[in-house]
Amino acid sequence: MLLEEERAHVIEIAQTISRIGLVPLTFGNYSLRDPQTGYVCVTPSGMPYATLHPSDIVVVDVDSNVVDGERRPSIETPLHTGIYRRRPDVFGIVHTHSTFCTAWACRDIDGMPCVTSGSADLVGGKVTLAPFRLPGSQELADVTAEAIGQDKACLMGNHGAICADSSIDAALKDAIILEEGAKVAYYAFQMGDVNVITDQLARFMQDDTAQNYGQVK
Repeated sequence: MLLEEERAHVIEIAQTISRIGLVPLTFGNYSLRDPQTGYVCVTPSGMPYATLHPSDIVVVDVDSNVVDGERRPSIETPLHTGIYRRRPDVFGIVHTHSTFCTAWACRDIDGMPCVTSGSADLVGGKVTLAPFRLPGSQELADVTAEAIGQDKACLMGNHGAICADSSIDAALKDAIILEEGAKVAYYAFQMGDVNVITDQLARFMQDDTAQNYGQVK
């Protein structure tokens, strides 16, 4: 089977996301790009994550053409491949419908304010909001790829959130941080005056964390 280990890993990520509650039912979709072949392993459309087998994960190229697999790939496959085409640094994408991120994505505002250090480290400022487009459409893929730009995450209008990083494991971590930031922001605004982190300070924090956090590589 082509890219069997990579396909199995996509399932592990999907099941983890379901278990920790970042999506209900079969919502969301996940993929990784194999650095050797350039092929993308993406979740199938509408199948329960708990019962997935590696053969259910679909292998496509970066133009969304099926290379291997008998299932229909996620309807959001163009969303994933559109980002991969624009971002040679991205090898994993996680699209969730987590509650607090989705709530912020339903607001008629210019992105989600940055109020936590974790959010600052992730995106270096407010989280960009892509305008609403129909799910599964090329228009959705285009506006989302534009909105995320060179960031690791953005919100999708009236829809959810998407994270793109150097691996699918890193993208999962980003999705957890993004949802936690969205939750804290919601509660903070309910409590009253909020000390929003400016984009300039958030970018400084992001750069400082990238240079100094963790062990020496």
